[in-house]
Amino acid sequence: MAFAAFLAIAVSIPAAAINQHPTEWANAGSLTEGNAQTLQAESGTAAAVGRDGYTVAVPPPPVPLVVIETVTGKSYAHTSNSFTNNPASPIQWPFTTGVPISDGFGPRLAPCSACSSFHKGLDMNPGEGAPIQAMADGVVSTVVSRDDGGLGVYVVIDHVIDGQNVQSWYGHMLTGSVAVTKGQKITVGQLVGNVGNTGTSTGAHLHFEVHVNGTAIDPYAWLKSHVTA
Repeated sequence: MAFAAFLAIAVSIPAAAINQHPTEWANAGSLTEGNAQTLQAESGTAAAVGRDGYTVAVPPPPVPLVVIETVTGKSYAHTSNSFTNNPASPIQWPFTTGVPISDGFGPRLAPCSACSSFHKGLDMNPGEGAPIQAMADGVVSTVVSRDDGGLGVYVVIDHVIDGQNVQSWYGHMLTGSVAVTKGQKITVGQLVGNVGNTGTSTGAHLHFEVHVNGTAIDPYAWLKSHVTA
């Protein structure tokens, strides 16, 4: 009996008495096709709220500082994007990754009284003690293990590349670091020696030359065109 009376009272209450909020509240927030949102203002006019478009530019990551322990126990840092080496390429750069380059091929102001005004190679600066690798398979034709001026301690390797006689020269190496012997067969990436400051040099670096059919050419341009990506 009590339940029946309660049901009768609930059914007889007008719907307007239950929903006491203005009907326009239900329509206050709606999204249009253009992704704009409208809000109902007190005056009854619609206030449009637009969503601004924006883009996010992601800067390139910084060059990582990679410290490598060399065979001489000294460490050095690769901090340059001067080139990218491919360890799977049959021809490679003298270092496994980019290193600073202080002087290129061609005419220049001689940096010292005994230095040449035409630079036949590339000066590469990974730091004293950095390991130097052979640029390609070949045979060692020259080894100078003593510091006797000029290129100081240096090595020359003979290669046959694309049917041409090519030589790679590695100068100013660290005394006692030469890791090859004359007449030895060399494979690409094999250790030649370590960066030093021997001979006519103004600081520790690798003086690297490439000769094609007996003529010195720009090593940077040649390697860029021969090291596969």
